[in-house]
Amino acid sequence: MNLSHYHRLRTAVQENAYPGSVIDLAPMETNIRDLLMASGIFEDVEVEHTDDPDQLVIALCHFRSEYSEKDVAEHLEKLWDDRVRYPYWEAHALLVAREQVEFEAATRNSNSGPYVTVHVVAQKAQIPSQRRP
Repeated sequence: MNLSHYHRLRTAVQENAYPGSVIDLAPMETNIRDLLMASGIFEDVEVEHTDDPDQLVIALCHFRSEYSEKDVAEHLEKLWDDRVRYPYWEAHALLVAREQVEFEAATRNSNSGPYVTVHVVAQKAQIPSQRRP
């Protein structure tokens, strides 16, 4: 889904539901952190929750240099679909650029439940330069 379509869907949900509380966000925050760290693709993983309804759970990480941006985007999308999102409703979008992947998503666990929004920024890890003798 393109980013502008995702933002329209997210706004519609935000107008008709309430954001998740810290109690709602904590399990998702932990789940995202654990999945990113266990993947073998990501390093320096930081995941937190915020008060910003557009990105209630945020993550910043680096992906190993042997992975392409496309690989990372596909992996983030698969993690979201298989292990993170709530089963009732979700929308997400990817922005793939040189040496960076951004993943934005929103999900609800029921028609009357809260929504949770997620924003993950993954940047390519820099290979340390070799020292000269």
